[in-house]
Amino acid sequence: MARNTEEERATVVGKLVVLDGISASKLLLLMRKFRDAVEVAHSLLYKKGLSEGEVKRRLTKYLSNAWYAYSAIKVARLYKDQKYIRLIKPQLYSVGSSDEKGNRNIKFVETDKALIKIPHEVGGHEWIECRVLFGKKYIPVINELISGYYTYGVGVSIKVKKSEDWRDVWRKRLILYLNIPINLYVKYMGSTNTSSNALLWAGFDFNVDRVCMAIIDSAGRLRDTKTVFFSNTVNTPREVSKSMREESLTELVKYAVAHGVKYLVVEDLERPCRVKGKVGKWALEQYIQHLRVLTKRFNLNILEVNPAYSSIDAFGVALALGLDRHVASAYLIALRGLRHQ
Repeated sequence: MARNTEEERATVVGKLVVLDGISASKLLLLMRKFRDAVEVAHSLLYKKGLSEGEVKRRLTKYLSNAWYAYSAIKVARLYKDQKYIRLIKPQLYSVGSSDEKGNRNIKFVETDKALIKIPHEVGGHEWIECRVLFGKKYIPVINELISGYYTYGVGVSIKVKKSEDWRDVWRKRLILYLNIPINLYVKYMGSTNTSSNALLWAGFDFNVDRVCMAIIDSAGRLRDTKTVFFSNTVNTPREVSKSMREESLTELVKYAVAHGVKYLVVEDLERPCRVKGKVGKWALEQYIQHLRVLTKRFNLNILEVNPAYSSIDAFGVALALGLDRHVASAYLIALRGLRHQ
């Protein structure tokens, strides 16, 4: 039986290649249905107040697969702080399973080959074969996943640029991401040094009503998280809200310093791809400006990292670690700071 004792997880991303047009069509249809199932699950859970068991029963009828239904509920819970959701791109996710070699619906049979289960409405299912292209450094990790010793979550998404329509590029931009145990990741990717003298990095995710911070060590392990909320700034004058944000950010930085953080990591202002819908660019610039002042005050270093893949990766990390998706985003930003440094 596969082991499922690790709580901390890391995300590995590869390119997914579907071998033929018919298989691609079947996968896209399933991804569309899964996306819709997530929206339905969110509505049933948080608007109608139905139990998870009842929601799973209804989604199982729609998806013709109980494990995909369970996975859709897990994804819907990432948006529990929102009144409603409308997901644009098709998506697919399968939660790790403690049997069937780590995952029930999406399996690795070779380091560059995966099988994806396609349920049939009339009962039964079929498997479509896909190629998955990872960097060479990840091949030993995939080999261990094939052994069935570890559980792993698997998701499929579409990488698109801001100005693109996913319908035009989806088959060439399919992404497969894995949620793997952090100790497996560290075994092949980094140092296992976790002493109290290890350097610490703090990643920040800025939002209109909160700032999320995640602290990691030099091995990429999540050490601590902290979030400061200030929802009452939304309807207050700009100068007042600015003051409240600065006070909140100062509180987080003081907390980070007290816990040994040396590097503060934020997204590159030149490429604010996730600003829309979260926090205005003017407010983001104020965050960064104040953070720079604090780094001088506390003798810290600030790193700006590429925001690419943030939404895809944070989605998977949030599922794997049971984190709020904004905290998961802060965790990923911290990891990129570690790699950059």
